Amino acid sequence: MFGFDPGTLLLIALAMALGGVVKGAIGLGLPIASVAVMSQFLEAPLVLALVTVPIVLTNLWQAVQAGHPLEPVKRFWPMILCLILMIWLSAKLVVRLSPETLYGLIGLAVVIFTVTSFVRPPRSLPRAAERWAGPLAGALGGFLGGISTMWGPPMIMYFLMIGLPKEAFIRAVGLVWFVGSVPLVLAYVENGILTPERAWMSVLACGPAFLGLWLGQWIRNFINQETFRKVLLLALFLIGLNLVRRAVF
Repeated sequence: MFGFDPGTLLLIALAMALGGVVKGAIGLGLPIASVAVMSQFLEAPLVLALVTVPIVLTNLWQAVQAGHPLEPVKRFWPMILCLILMIWLSAKLVVRLSPETLYGLIGLAVVIFTVTSFVRPPRSLPRAAERWAGPLAGALGGFLGGISTMWGPPMIMYFLMIGLPKEAFIRAVGLVWFVGSVPLVLAYVENGILTPERAWMSVLACGPAFLGLWLGQWIRNFINQETFRKVLLLALFLIGLNLVRRAVF
């Protein structure tokens, strides 16, 4: 199917399912997990195309499930605006980057995400600083997202630093991640990353992604979430280091 042997298709499905499990367990991380795994055996542009539709639909689902999906717009609209603009601009760079450069950027994104998630920066940012810190986080996240589909790390750090409560965090992540995915899809279509054939592959990849999402939510109800989160972050950290290695030698 689509020119892949059954073994490769199975690996793709497992990678998407893993991404879904991560998102179901901690509310985010689908592209980071799936891209990190699939980049081991597929070309980077194809990997980015495969995760595009699952990113859109899982984030839409999360935003709706959290309730009051438009509430974060009132507080975070400058960050969202910068995110959209930078995703659109940086996504055009993908086809101009060498595979080694892209692997290095993706690997660094994974490493930064896992390290910042372990460290959990102090919640010390004053409300007045949101006027510049929010747009900055959105711009940095947008640049990273356009070239790797991973716009989360800068904004996750920002949400933690302003002390966003758990439910507000889940709601904000669902909405912001969904909004960011829309210009990403349009940019990938324009620059040839998301072709019609790849789009169908990405639609089919939603199946294992949602199965993983539901499994992650189920697991979260029965085990210590913090322990599960740290194990997954450690695995992703090692994968990220391996991607950086591939970029260097």
